[in-house]
Amino acid sequence: MVPQSISYYRIQQQSFETMVERSKNARYLHYYSSLLLDRRDAKEVRLFNMFPKIIEKYISLFEQTKKDVNQIRRKQLTTSSLFVVLTVGVFGYGFYWFTNSVRTGALEVGVLLMFVSVIGYISTSMARVVEDSSLLYDSLLWIEKYFNFLGYQDDFKNGTQSFPDDFNDINVKNLSFTYPFSDTEILHNVSFSVKSGEKVAIVGENGSGKSTLVKLLMRFYDPTNGKISVDNYDLKDINIFDLHKNLSATFQDFSRFKLTLKENVITGYSFNKDRVNNVLKAAGLGDLLVNDHLNLNTMLAKDFENGTDLSGGQWQKVALARDLYADGKIEFLDEPTAALDAKSESEIYQRFLKENDKKTIFFVTHRLSAVRFADKVLFLDSGKISGFDTHTNLLHTNPKYKEMYDLQKNAYL
Repeated sequence: MVPQSISYYRIQQQSFETMVERSKNARYLHYYSSLLLDRRDAKEVRLFNMFPKIIEKYISLFEQTKKDVNQIRRKQLTTSSLFVVLTVGVFGYGFYWFTNSVRTGALEVGVLLMFVSVIGYISTSMARVVEDSSLLYDSLLWIEKYFNFLGYQDDFKNGTQSFPDDFNDINVKNLSFTYPFSDTEILHNVSFSVKSGEKVAIVGENGSGKSTLVKLLMRFYDPTNGKISVDNYDLKDINIFDLHKNLSATFQDFSRFKLTLKENVITGYSFNKDRVNNVLKAAGLGDLLVNDHLNLNTMLAKDFENGTDLSGGQWQKVALARDLYADGKIEFLDEPTAALDAKSESEIYQRFLKENDKKTIFFVTHRLSAVRFADKVLFLDSGKISGFDTHTNLLHTNPKYKEMYDLQKNAYL
């Protein structure tokens, strides 16, 4: 019984590890199938004839997963068969011995009957014990992972300080940052100060650390070195939930919730119809409700009955309206007009800044035409501050900034 149990436990361990590995493969299989079936990727999949390659990858991974599972099953079958043969052999020899003893008169017939009854009971009980203990072991393996998950703790510490009602400035001092599980430092010794109510444009080439800086200012990550403070309060000391209540943002990779227009705007906040209509107008979507026969209860997804979809530019305006509705004291705009034409971009910035005249606003942009709306420009170059001044001053004092500005300006000439 002991060797059989040990063998079963080892096989159960291998089976468990295969199941864990299968969960990773299952995510790939789900993704490959979504590439073929999801209309979001349909244009490029069709245009670049990706069907054969994706199907090949799907079949290859499926066959590998099936091979791993079948290997475990064959091992289980072989082990089970071996112990069945061994058990039958031992019990068969015992039965032969008792039968021969009864035939020669050494034992009574009743002893043989008792042997048969006891052997049947013991074999059934042993098989049940091995099977149940094997299943219990499998459950314990999953439970171990569950408790490891519950016991996991990162380095994040939530503060207790409330966000100040009226802050004077935001200070970033000697800020450096490296993403978790990476050795590449993204930001290097960044320091600057922003007064309450200032509008700051964050500009720089791709990979200069603009979006990373925004994430740090919103405390999605903590700095590797240095600190960010609001007045004299370290951002780490402010309660994270209270902090996020006072922030709002439009992200570069904003979410397109498969919900109604109203729910896409109000998100987790209470519904106020007048406010929703006002922020939709401020974001440039006033005509959408009038001309396109939409209303606040229209489902923004064709997956559902009577649902519809919006253009990329319209979705970006919905994200801006969501930002406005949240009404944070500090606004973050990460490429908020990337999908808009130049006219719409100018209108959005003017309307948005008018609605948030007294708020502190950080906006990341590649279009240097937008910097005219900013009080100051924070120019990042390879993770370092290359300049922090007004647009006009930077044009006169920072050759690299002027070069980047002239490149964009000349593109329109």
